[in-house]
Amino acid sequence: MDFGCSSFTWRTEDGRHLLGRTYDQFGDLTANRVISVPPGMPCVPGLHGEGAASGEYSYTGMAVLGFGEPILVDGVNSAGLMGALLHFPEYAVYEESAGPGRTAVHPGRLLAWLFSQCASVEKTVEALKGTALVDEPIQGKPLPAHYILSDKTGEAVIIEPEEGGLSIHRETIGVLTNSPDYRWQRTNLRNFVGVTNLPKAPQTIAGHEIREFGERLGGGSGLPGDYSSPSRFVRLAFMKELAVPGKDELDGVSRMFRAFATVDIPEGLAKADPNYDVYEQTLCTSVMCAESGVYYFAPAQNRRISAVRLPEAGTEMQYFDLGDGQDIDWRN
Repeated sequence: MDFGCSSFTWRTEDGRHLLGRTYDQFGDLTANRVISVPPGMPCVPGLHGEGAASGEYSYTGMAVLGFGEPILVDGVNSAGLMGALLHFPEYAVYEESAGPGRTAVHPGRLLAWLFSQCASVEKTVEALKGTALVDEPIQGKPLPAHYILSDKTGEAVIIEPEEGGLSIHRETIGVLTNSPDYRWQRTNLRNFVGVTNLPKAPQTIAGHEIREFGERLGGGSGLPGDYSSPSRFVRLAFMKELAVPGKDELDGVSRMFRAFATVDIPEGLAKADPNYDVYEQTLCTSVMCAESGVYYFAPAQNRRISAVRLPEAGTEMQYFDLGDGQDIDWRN
């Protein structure tokens, strides 16, 4: 489960709160499904079934199958809590055991555990005080992860497993990519304080007036252009600050999908190995709304947005294919 990803929170003009993410990975989405989990469904925090509890809230999101309980990588619950798991290589540090009075949770189970039990960011922070992330390899490999969560208040909290336990960052800027950690990424923004969405004025250099290329079409001059985690963090932070917000949920969701174009990795630019034609790319983009609980998604091979609503009480867990074949809306 080696994947990149970029995520941010946003708000519409009419007060809807959104969280979205790109899902960047080598390979494909064969093992991925959107799942819809009703209230009351048992939630298993560990890989071996220990500590199962009945879920109070329903939730919907993207999951990776094949590990017993689905590994939920993002989603939204019926109380409006939203979250996403992102890759955190070389930085994630997990505890060996939970210790007395604490719940041991596998990193891949954390989102499902929180969605089933917590109604808000505040409740999440309280729950994490009694939680220890205890890693077990999945298919022989660890799962280094960190998380961004938000709710109907709009606050974005970032959770990072580090030496000494979980670091919980409150009142963040609501942007997350991958390694390094959030503190480093936040500090790195100081290198870009001169970036603006306005064109630069002409400047006199050695007695001559020099104008920028693409004058009046500029803006964003100085932003990094590669697909590394620090560069994507910077671009997405400015995208969140400068992009025009949507008027309502549908408009906001549509605009958020467009905003992710700044960090969307096309197939071909990030090759896994010089001897094989395997590329890291953005395989899917998702956006969710705290108020409606609707989960919106679009695979790379099908740009038409699909959506799944929260399940009703008493239903079984449902699985939805991503539909990654291009769906054309013929007009004649």
